[in-house]
Amino acid sequence: MEKPSLTSLSVTSAHHMRRFTCCRPDRILIFLCLLAILIFFRSQVSPATLHINLNSSNPEPLIPAQVWQLYTTVGPRDTNTTHQDALKATKLAANLAATWFPVDGAWTYRFIGSEFGTHFVKEHFKTQRDIVDVYTSLRVPVMASDFLRYLLLAGDGGVYADSDVEMIKPLQDWVPEPYRNVTRAMIGIEKDHPAEDEPEGWSFRFVQHTLITAKAHPIMMNMVRNITDKMLELSNEKQTPIAELDLHDRDVVRITGPRGFKDVVFEHLSKQVGNSIGWRNVTKITEPKLFGDTLVVPINFFAAGQKHSGSDGASPDKRVQHYWSGTWRHWDESMA
Repeated sequence: MEKPSLTSLSVTSAHHMRRFTCCRPDRILIFLCLLAILIFFRSQVSPATLHINLNSSNPEPLIPAQVWQLYTTVGPRDTNTTHQDALKATKLAANLAATWFPVDGAWTYRFIGSEFGTHFVKEHFKTQRDIVDVYTSLRVPVMASDFLRYLLLAGDGGVYADSDVEMIKPLQDWVPEPYRNVTRAMIGIEKDHPAEDEPEGWSFRFVQHTLITAKAHPIMMNMVRNITDKMLELSNEKQTPIAELDLHDRDVVRITGPRGFKDVVFEHLSKQVGNSIGWRNVTKITEPKLFGDTLVVPINFFAAGQKHSGSDGASPDKRVQHYWSGTWRHWDESMA
């Protein structure tokens, strides 16, 4: 499939941007921030660098050399988010995008919105209609954002990062040297500390704001399938179309969020080594730990500087800085 260039993305989004800028000064400011990002990208990159070009004599890399970021803000979908929140998040995204672009060597950078996301899903998963139907029916911002990141990596692979994530270390240095010839997925730890209200008295979760996998990696493919099946089951159970479901935080956590993701990761790690793997096998690790094709890395790689779990903001392992702006809270009305 031919991927739209940044030029085509700016043109295809023009209709939505015109609607978006009508009447509200704060919306105009958000639009100008997004426009500045597009202008910056187009001024820095020639069309030839927008896609990866590998010589036929070179093997395909384990992790495709491409970065995905998505941003779908065109105003708040719920009453808890103001246009001022959306403007603040957009300005942050504009600033942090510059840390990812231009990226190292042959790396490609793609900054996309929900319109391109829908096009991508329909093209890459056209033989799996249930996946397309579930994705295009979702109306909860965080679930749509979660689902799309898994779909992008399942369909094409590479690096995904939320738009409130700053790149600290160059991409070619992310996978430590001893593991570069075998790693097809790199998963970070985000929470790893005692918690009385959690099962077994321990809070453990993997990072979702920054993900690195090969194309069609089982972790991403299984997340896509699990989300699709669970949403269809919920819709059938409540006899309600997915677009009209009244979804709660617990649904987000178990379907697209940290609990659903953690279960799929541990299932894959267990299959890779032929033994049951859980949080006790990776808690408090200070060095990367390889499970078959998947590298689990210490908390400081992708979650340094938190006030829990022993993370260290000054760690030399630090690959990114996450600013927790919750950009998923802002919803693109083109999805409606």
